[in-house]
Amino acid sequence: MAKCDECGREFAAEAGLAQHLKDKHGLGPGASAKAVAGGPKERRKPKSLRRRNRHPVAIGIAAVAVALVLGLYLTAAPSAAQPPFPCSTEGAYDHIHPYLQIWVGGSNVTIPAGVGLLQEGTCTEPVHMHDASGILHLELSRSQAGQSWTLADFFSIWKYSCSQNPSLCPTVNGAPRPVVFNQTDIFGFRADSTHSVTLLVDGTPSSQWGALDLLQLDYCSAALASAFPCSQTAGGNPAWECVAAGQCGTYPYGTGHKIVIEYAQA
Repeated sequence: MAKCDECGREFAAEAGLAQHLKDKHGLGPGASAKAVAGGPKERRKPKSLRRRNRHPVAIGIAAVAVALVLGLYLTAAPSAAQPPFPCSTEGAYDHIHPYLQIWVGGSNVTIPAGVGLLQEGTCTEPVHMHDASGILHLELSRSQAGQSWTLADFFSIWKYSCSQNPSLCPTVNGAPRPVVFNQTDIFGFRADSTHSVTLLVDGTPSSQWGALDLLQLDYCSAALASAFPCSQTAGGNPAWECVAAGQCGTYPYGTGHKIVIEYAQA
């Protein structure tokens, strides 16, 4: 007896099995021996290979999907974050111009123009930069006036600006640096046994660090308006503008103040 391994049907002769394989299973002459000797295994093998060959394609599709989702998240995450302080929506009420210089290893680090001018210029943070002169602008609305605006506030605004626009990040010797400032660290340069971080106000060391009140440290004045860097500021002469509105007394802190942060050999 000859048996079809495809369907189990038995035949009295090989010739009947061969005809059956041809008619019912589409197998040509000589297929009976394969069917008897292990045809089912050979027929399943291509199917198994097809299943295995689909795995790299599925993995590739999944990897592309993950990359797209991650890319969208990384793109959207910075823009979704809120600025450190509400955008000014009123006209400037107090307008003060502190002068900040930062030195690392004897080189002056530029504070980029545009720090604090966010969302394509539609959002103005209370402390910002109109140019790269080193003059900070405290342009405060009526609701912001009278508050303490500190050096730490400015660095928070700078850090956020840098996260939104890499061109606003600080660079030292052409390399981008993190926006960090405290009594032991400026831009990732840390105080150690041979280096120190120093804060100077009008040439005198200060221990206020981030708590330094910028509102008391106006630099520009009518007398300085034609000298660097006052001539490069936007907004004209500095003023405690509530004076003109009759809402406060004479600005009590004077002008010509200068703030310096220095990282140097101890």
